[in-house]
Formats: sequence, structure tokens, C-alpha cells
Amino acid sequence: MAEWEEVRRLAADFQRAQLSSTTQRLSERNLIEIVTKLVELRLVEVIYTLDGKEYLTPQELTKEIKEELFVHGGRINLVELQQELNVDFSHIETKVNDIVKHDRNLTLVLGQLIDKSYLDRLAEEVNDKLQEQGHVTIGELSKFYDLPADFLSENIHLRVGSIIIGQVDSYDKNVIFTDAYVTRMRAKIRGGFRAFTRPTQVMSILHQHHMQERIFFSILEELIQKGHLAGSLSGGKHENATYIPDIYSKAQNEYVDCFYRQNGYLEYDSLVRLGISDPKGFIKKRYKSELLLYLSTCCAGHAIQDQMDANIEEALANEAWVDVMPHLPSVFSPSDAGQLLENYLKNHPGLILCCDTIVTTEKFIQSSYELFKPLMQTKAENDSKSHPIFLNPEEDKKAAVKSSGETDKQEKQELYGKDERKEQRRKKATSGNTKSGGGTQGREVKTKSLKKKGKGFDHDNASAEDKAKPSNKGQQLELVFMTQEEIEGTLKQDKQYKNCPEELISEIACKIIRPLTRQYQEIAKSIFLQGTGVDSSSARKKTQGELEEKLSGLWTNAILFEKGMKLFSEEVQLQLGRHLLRTVCTDIVNLVLNSVATEHMLSVTEEAQISPEGRAKLIQKLPKDAQNILNNLNTSLGAKNLDEFFAHLNTICGPSHLGVLLKKPDKKKERQLIFSHRQSLLQQMNQESDPAMTLHLASVILFQTFTQSVVHAPGKCVPHIISFLKPYLDPEKFTVLTSLQDMVVKYARSQGSDENNKSEEMETLTREMSSLVPTIKELVHTTKKTSQPTGMEES
Repeated sequence: MAEWEEVRRLAADFQRAQLSSTTQRLSERNLIEIVTKLVELRLVEVIYTLDGKEYLTPQELTKEIKEELFVHGGRINLVELQQELNVDFSHIETKVNDIVKHDRNLTLVLGQLIDKSYLDRLAEEVNDKLQEQGHVTIGELSKFYDLPADFLSENIHLRVGSIIIGQVDSYDKNVIFTDAYVTRMRAKIRGGFRAFTRPTQVMSILHQHHMQERIFFSILEELIQKGHLAGSLSGGKHENATYIPDIYSKAQNEYVDCFYRQNGYLEYDSLVRLGISDPKGFIKKRYKSELLLYLSTCCAGHAIQDQMDANIEEALANEAWVDVMPHLPSVFSPSDAGQLLENYLKNHPGLILCCDTIVTTEKFIQSSYELFKPLMQTKAENDSKSHPIFLNPEEDKKAAVKSSGETDKQEKQELYGKDERKEQRRKKATSGNTKSGGGTQGREVKTKSLKKKGKGFDHDNASAEDKAKPSNKGQQLELVFMTQEEIEGTLKQDKQYKNCPEELISEIACKIIRPLTRQYQEIAKSIFLQGTGVDSSSARKKTQGELEEKLSGLWTNAILFEKGMKLFSEEVQLQLGRHLLRTVCTDIVNLVLNSVATEHMLSVTEEAQISPEGRAKLIQKLPKDAQNILNNLNTSLGAKNLDEFFAHLNTICGPSHLGVLLKKPDKKKERQLIFSHRQSLLQQMNQESDPAMTLHLASVILFQTFTQSVVHAPGKCVPHIISFLKPYLDPEKFTVLTSLQDMVVKYARSQGSDENNKSEEMETLTREMSSLVPTIKELVHTTKKTSQPTGMEES
């Protein structure tokens, strides 16, 4: 029986075993392999923790982020969130951005996740603070809650009127206040400002009661406009703002009006002491209908001006001058008196202002000239006999020219050597008829200059001003009547001036010294011309005629030379223009300066001998009106083109200065001048034996033959002229010119060499060049104008 029970028990166990499900356990390694495989097949997405022991799905990460946000009260930093969840920060940041994108109640601000519930609680705290203090500012809240001001302002403004019981300042959106706060502030301002009886700085009250600035000023202006405060604001809404009670303004205005009625003026400093910060503005506003004169230190009304007018008229009726300072109130400065008198003299043209405070008449000034007429006549007679400007002027000029010539010769010997033949060649090149323009074709490039040109140094590029050195050309003299001190002494001796102040006498002397000097110079000049038997007017006409003839001749030459140089390229035109400015145009400037200086009784040398330094010194001795235009003309000699020079020359030759008419020659006159110029050059070439100078003259004559234009060229431009002639000449003739040119250059470079064994080569070159000179001369005489070539470009 017992065995049967055992069998049934075993059968029941077996049956239970058959009916129960089988439980299988996977090892950790197998589980990792399965998850890895699922991730590779993209069947599941997981996020690893930093220690790698746990997996999280994105949904689980979202859930845990929201749970942590709730635990931290609706605001949590992403860095802190990463530490709590033990997940890489990039996963946290990505997931938070995704959450914020889909949930409007969440906001990400400066790395902090914030829930709407947190902002509501923050608004409740702000409201409690607002009700306690009466006003809050966004700046204070931003600092307290460590949130951006823009973010905080936006969310708080959304809750004003609902959670936050208050209002936003209409002038400053960052200020929130309650109605009770405004009421308390209005009561404080009204009570405090009603007690003021004198001007008070508003900012001191503002800081003392710790009030908000914008609300304070808006309430203050409102109370003033509605009449609750009897006063006004000045100085704006800033640190300079001042509250002025009406009772003080009334007393102030009464004092100012009373003072002005009694005295006729208002002093600026006195108004400042009364508390008026802008005296001029106050006066203009207070006395709009009054015609006041605003001076440096005070303001003068009609009473002062009428009083001064009466005093001046009364004084001038008895005296020749009057000092107005004793007749003005003591607060008036000399500058104020000067301004008053300037306004007075606008309606009294016969009066003159001296020393800022003294008024005199033109008649009184003119009467002073009478004192000097006897002295002027006597001194002019003596000076016409003994003054150096009248003693042998022609001999002095010749001596100066001789001294200048010796100095120039020494300079040229130092620069070019002591070759007699080269010196003679230079003299021939620079001599000629100025009027016809035939003698201005001097060769600038000397033999030694060519040598230095081969070594990279070109003397021809240096300007005339750079080469000029001071030379003893005679002292420039001017007739002087009396010094200012001597004029003052003469005036003081006259009884009419005994009571005059020193300053008045000095100013009168300063006014009359130049007119007296001019009168004296005219008298002395007239006496001198009478003594020499020459009528002044006839001599002036003769001198003017000679000036017109010389100036017109030089100007015509310059015009013709400018026309000829325009056939060359711009680079060559620039060189020819500079050479023309250094030669012909410089002669024109010297001639003009000589004429003006003579007109002003200044002793000068011949115009051809005036150096650049001499011109500058002489111009400084001329009157101011002549100095300006002559300085412009002299400066134009250093310009790059001739336009500026011709413009200044036309100005000084106008009717207001020299009165010389510069008329361009007509076609007939131009042909005559060009023919005369050619004949002069041919005559000079026929007498020339130097190969270099012959080549220079030949190239210029041939240029005139083919172009019917003249050119004024330095030696360094001869190669450009020869290149220009190539299209016009037969190849054989052009070869002759270029052969002589090459020999001249080679000879110059060999002459500049330090070697002593080239004498035979030099002699050979000299013979070859000399043999070509007759050929060149014959070529020039036999060459006639041909038809214009197709290409005239300079090679």
C-alpha cells in the first residue's frame, strides 16, 4: 500500500513537470553579443552610459531628463544633468534640443533647461518683491536670478497684470512699479519741492531719496505742468537739471529788470552770481523785443549806446579825438568798447577807430601829412644828390655784372674744365637776337657733362635754381623817408598831438608811414629826373615802350618754341618744357621783376644777371600786393608745364599791373620770325667749327626745315631730334648725322676717362669729326622740305 502511494506521488510529479514551461537563463556574454548584433542590424537603438555597464534607449533618456528637471524644480544645468544621468554630454545636448523643439513649455537658455512652471514661480517671487519695494528693475532681477536680461524681461512682461501686479514704465521698459509706489513718490516730490525757495539741484534730491530717475522726472514734469508745483526746470533731465521756484524767478527777474532800467546794461558775471547759468540765453528770452548789443562781458541796451553817441559827438565837436572808456561803466572792457565803437562807426563813415577805444576823424589823420611836406621836400632834394640809388646806377650795374660774370666763369671752369674752345662755344651758343629768337639755341651739354652722363650723372637735369650760387651782384636799395619812431617823434613835437596818448600816436604813425614813403619816393624821383633833364612822363613812356617790346619778343619766342615741342612725345616735351622755363621764361621773369622793382625805386642789376636768390630777396622788398603775384610767377618756373607760367604772366601783364598787351603773332608775322630765326642759326652754324655744336645747330635747322616750327632744345635732346628727322631724310643723309652723333658721344666719354693711352684714339676721332663738319653744313644747306612722311612717330 505504501509503495502504491509512492508510485502515485511520482506520477503526479512527472505530470507537473510535463505541464510546467521551461525557463532558460542567458549568460552576460551572450546577452552582450545579442545586443551588439541587434545594434549592427539597426533593429534596436541604445545609448551607452559613460562606464559602459548600462544601456538606455532614447525614450528612456527623455524620460529621465524630464524626471531630473522636475526633481530640480523646473531649472537644471545641462552639465549637472549629464553628471546625474552618467551619459555623454553630446547625447544630453542633442536630446535636450529635441525636447525643447517639441515642447513649448521648455526653454533652453545659456545651457540651462527651464520649465514654464519655474518661470511662473519666479514671477510670483518677483511680485512679492515688487509689492514689498514698490519697484524692481530687470537689471537687478537678472543679477539675482543669473538669467539674461532680454529673456527675463520678455517672460516677466508676459506675466505683468496676471501673476505680477504692477505696471511697466512707459519710458523705460526695464522698470516695473506699483501704483502705490508712484503715489508715494508723487507725494514726496510734491511735498519736498513745494518747500524750496531757491534754485536746487534735482539730482541731489533724487539720490537722497533713492528714487528711480525716469519716473522721478516724469512725475516732476507732470506736477509742474498741472500747476501743482510753482516752479520750472532748467538744464534738461540730466546732472545739470535745476528746479527754480517761481518765487525765486520772480525776485530774480525783478532785480534784473530794475538793474537794466537804471543802468542800461547787464553784466554776464553778475547774472551768473544770481544763479543764471546761461546769461545770454536768459537775456535773449527775457528781452525779445529789445535791440541789445551783445558784447564780450556784458550786454548793452539803447541807453548806453545813445549815451556813448552823445559823448562822442560832444567830444569831437571840441577835440580831434575822444577816448570812450571814461564815458562807459567800469565793467566795460576795452574789447567791449571796441565792439560798441565798431557798431557806432557803421553809421558814421567819416570817423576812424584807433586803439580799440579811441575815435578820431579822417580829417585829423589827413592833417598829419601836412607836418611832413616841408621835411619831405628837403630830404628828397638831399637824397637825389647823395643817395646810393641815384649815384652812377649804370656803373654800379656794370660792376655787378662783371663780378657776376667772373663768379660764373669760375664755377663753369670748376664744373667743365678750362678748355678755351668749349668756353667760346658756350658763348656763341648763348648769344643772339632776343627779339627774333635766333640766339637761344645754346647747347647745354658740354664735353665734360657728356662724360659724366656716361657715368650716370646728368648735369642738364639739374634746375637753374639748383645750380645757382650766391654772387656779389650789388646791394638792393630802397628810398626810406622816416622810420616809425621818427614819425612818432615829429608828431609829439606838434602842439596838436601833445595831449594824445602814446598808443594813439603810434597807431597814427603806423597808418601814415607807407603813404608818406610813397609820396617821398615820387618827389625824390621827380627831383632826380628834373636834375638829369628828363621829363618824368616822357621817361616813363619810353621805359614802358621798351618793356613792351622786350616782353612781347620773349613771350612770342616762348609761344613758338612751345608749339614746336608739341611735335615730340610727352617725355621729350617734358624735357623741352623744363629747358624753356629755365631759359626764355626765366628771362621774362627777370625782365618783369626788374620793371616792377624800378617802379618802386629799388636798385637792381640787369635782368639777365638776377639769380634765383636775388629774385626771392627782391620780391620780399616789394609791396604785399605785388609780392603775391610775383611769387606765383617765380614759383611757376619750377612747374612741369608752361600753362601755369603763361597764366600768371597774363595776370601780371594785365591793366591792373604792368599794362602790357601780349598779342599772339599772325601767320605772316610768325613766318617772318621763323625765317629770321633760321637765318640766325645758319649764320651761327657757318661760323662754327666745333663738331658737337655743329651737330646741335644742324639738327635744329633741319627740324625747322621739315616742320616749319622752331624748337628750343638742350644738348641732351639732340638725339631725340635726330630720331624725329629719320622719316624725312634720305638714308645716306641720316647715316651722316648718326655717325657724327656717335663720334661726339664716344669722344666725350673717352675724354672723361682716366686712362692716358687714348691720345691717339682721341686724335683720330677729332680728325674724323672735323672731316664730317663740312659735310653736315652742306647737308643742311642743300636739304629742302619734302612731302610729309606717313609715319612721324619718334623712334
